[in-house]
Amino acid sequence: MTLRARPVARRRSRAGWDSGDRRNSLINLGFFLAIGFSVLILVGYAAWSWYDGHYGAAAVVNGQVITKDDLVARLKIESFRLDYVASRIQTLMASRKITPEDGAQQLSFIDQRRQQLADLTLERLIDVSLMTKLGADNGITITDADIDAQLVQEATTAEQRHTWMIEIDPEVDPDTGKPTAEQKQAALVRAQKALGRLTRGEAWDDVAKTASDSALAAQAGDLGFIAKDSGYDEKLMEAVFAAKINQPTDIVEGTDGNYYIGRYTEDEPESVDPDFQATIAAANINLADYRVAVRGDVLRKKLSDKITADLQQPGPQRHVLQIRLPEPDSSQAQTETGTKVRWIVFAPKDSMAAAPTVPADDPAWTKAKADADEFAAILKANPDKFDELARSSSDESTGKTNGGKQVWIYPSATIDASVKNAIVANNQPDGTILDPVKGTAGWYLIQIMRRTTDGEDTFLEGLKAKATDEATFRQLARDNSEGDGSKDGGDIGWVIRGQLSSDLDSAVFDTPVGSMSDVVTVSGDGAYLFRILAEETKPLTDEQIQIVKDSGFTNWYTREKDKAKIERPLSSSTTG
Repeated sequence: MTLRARPVARRRSRAGWDSGDRRNSLINLGFFLAIGFSVLILVGYAAWSWYDGHYGAAAVVNGQVITKDDLVARLKIESFRLDYVASRIQTLMASRKITPEDGAQQLSFIDQRRQQLADLTLERLIDVSLMTKLGADNGITITDADIDAQLVQEATTAEQRHTWMIEIDPEVDPDTGKPTAEQKQAALVRAQKALGRLTRGEAWDDVAKTASDSALAAQAGDLGFIAKDSGYDEKLMEAVFAAKINQPTDIVEGTDGNYYIGRYTEDEPESVDPDFQATIAAANINLADYRVAVRGDVLRKKLSDKITADLQQPGPQRHVLQIRLPEPDSSQAQTETGTKVRWIVFAPKDSMAAAPTVPADDPAWTKAKADADEFAAILKANPDKFDELARSSSDESTGKTNGGKQVWIYPSATIDASVKNAIVANNQPDGTILDPVKGTAGWYLIQIMRRTTDGEDTFLEGLKAKATDEATFRQLARDNSEGDGSKDGGDIGWVIRGQLSSDLDSAVFDTPVGSMSDVVTVSGDGAYLFRILAEETKPLTDEQIQIVKDSGFTNWYTREKDKAKIERPLSSSTTG
């Protein structure tokens, strides 16, 4: 028998980790997983973008988010409001109720608001958020009836009257910048004479053109059609809207201290737009959203009324001295060394305007030089008298109103060359009184106050160190301050809360009586130092009440807003 070997069947082996099929499968799987992961990222990003675009923070106020959707919705409402007001102005222009010039000016203002609308609207939403809490703290409630009334007010065109005005302005004392009792009485007599001419039948145009001090005298004081709350003097407008047509009012002493006589010749009654809410709907604005916006307006008005009333109640007042150094207003300060000076000018024939026409050999120039030499001797012996003598003797207006203090003088300044050279040519020490310098307008007696420093705040810190008592503070204020009361040693009288801006108010009322405040720098204004003389609780004066009405709420709210934690991601700014 022949034996044959059996063929051996080869077993199929398992694919190893390095098998080509396995690698291909893994590669394909990885590819699909990568695609799937990428899709998930894209979907997630799209979802996040959608969420952020709608619910992302436009601002955060004390932890409360104002979403971008909130901002977009409110922008639509504020844009509609501007359009609505613009259409009213155009209607008034077309009916000749306002002049083309006035109408164009108002429309220009609206265009400016449009350019700032996003920022203004965001701040308005921030204010509503803050005021909601402040309103609750002050017991403010808003009802549907309040909102309904405000909606009607928005739809209302106020009564307008074609108004005419005669204005009599008292002269003012050059030392104080305010009229004396005698100057007030003289102005009142002039107003009485003008009213007498009217009551005797003289034509309004003739009296207004010859008696009025207004810039509109040539137009017989024609103010055009204006509403009661137009912004003109409050007391005058009250009198005009209480008068009979074509009849002059009695003499009115305005809130500005001037005397007025008014009248109106035509009347445009108040009117309400019956289609106002339909117009809102036609603009694709949800009325419920519009009512939310109106609620914020009502809240602000009620809160303002409440705070303004509270601020008018008797309360603590402080007797305050101040030194104010205004912020340099020239870009030259960044590249040139400036010099702060004060001067007294002795002009020939006491007229700087006429001086260039006075011959050099005229005795008036000799007298002006003699006066300058005399005062130079006095002041070099006693520099503390500079402010007093400038106010009493200088032929320049700044001498009488500001003790002769000037803006910063730089080498490139466009002033009398001989005067400028005397100031900038030599590096005289602070306080130096120069020998008299002849300029084209007179003889100048100049004191070098200081050169450009590290800043007004730094210089004021130095003054604070010197002001060891009240008398020294008052002298430093006379010599350096360019704010209210400088003539009287910086005495600005009695100050109430809410009278000053937020930073200054805090400095005055946080400083112990008998002490000096820290130096306070207000951007765009200047540096301040206060000395607190006394505190008393007493009623407000008429002048203080008017200050409260004008700016009390704004100053109060600014302080409250400064305390809040506010984030503005859209503008990349944060305050708090």
